[in-house]
Amino acid sequence: VEYRIIRSKTLESLEEEVNAALKDGWVPTGGPMNLPFGFAG
Repeated sequence: VEYRIIRSKTLESLEEEVNAALKDGWVPTGGPMNLPFGFAG
């Protein structure tokens, strides 16, 4: 299984990235996460 992580600093650019990936046939698994900067978990 190959995973793809899509990150963005703004909601608008995240929507654009996700929509472009969906058009390319990407099937999302999981859900959105909001981690604070500097998180090392």
